[in-house]
Amino acid sequence: MRSSNPLVIPRNHRVEEALDGANSGDLKPTINLLKILEKPYEDRKEINEYQSPAPPSDKKYKTFCGT
Repeated sequence: MRSSNPLVIPRNHRVEEALDGANSGDLKPTINLLKILEKPYEDRKEINEYQSPAPPSDKKYKTFCGT
């Protein structure tokens, strides 16, 4: 199971954070996300903040990928 399931996945709020940063001229969030996603099966301390779901919010969130 551990070899088949990644420890980190690209969560919507992290992808949007990266896109918002890139649209504002800040590529650091995008570079960090890509670095984390290079090795999704490897346990590293850097992935902790990328494993958590988005914090609760009253804002409605709509995705377009079937989720």
